[in-house]
Amino acid sequence: MTDKKLMNTLNTLAHDEVFFGPQGFKQVTTLNELNKAQLGFGMSELGQVQTIERVSGEEKGCWQTSWQVFARDTELGDPYFVDNNQDNLPVYTGFLGDEGWEIEQVASSLVGYIACMQLLFNHGEQVQAQFFPDLSSVTDEATLEQLQQQLIEISGSEHFWQLFIQCYLDWLIEE
Repeated sequence: MTDKKLMNTLNTLAHDEVFFGPQGFKQVTTLNELNKAQLGFGMSELGQVQTIERVSGEEKGCWQTSWQVFARDTELGDPYFVDNNQDNLPVYTGFLGDEGWEIEQVASSLVGYIACMQLLFNHGEQVQAQFFPDLSSVTDEATLEQLQQQLIEISGSEHFWQLFIQCYLDWLIEE
């Protein structure tokens, strides 16, 4: 997918930032932001593609040249990215661990990711991350269970959304 097509798809999002409790997603909104989002993720400060010499193919744990960052986690800064080698543009997040990049699928497609963002916004309608639950926080367990199921169905990715909702529940209990 070209950068322009990716931006056109991302710009269907009603909000470039979506928060749910303490967790948030910040999407890029311009081609310039998209290019800057690649810095440190396969792109140097000078705009040069960073390559790793390999004997064959991409190495496990290495940043893949087909991964394109388009969003960041507002709490931890972890990247959200699509894999341009796959037609449906699955969305992943990841962090740099001891053995390289450890990734988790967020949605089986970019369209599914966008639908999840809209669903989260509709449930929370937050304009920033919350440090503490308040009267607007979703606390009903049945509602949260239903939200989790909807996120899983829309995204086609179970594990990420189970962890996401579990982190939210932990935040409710801790505060």
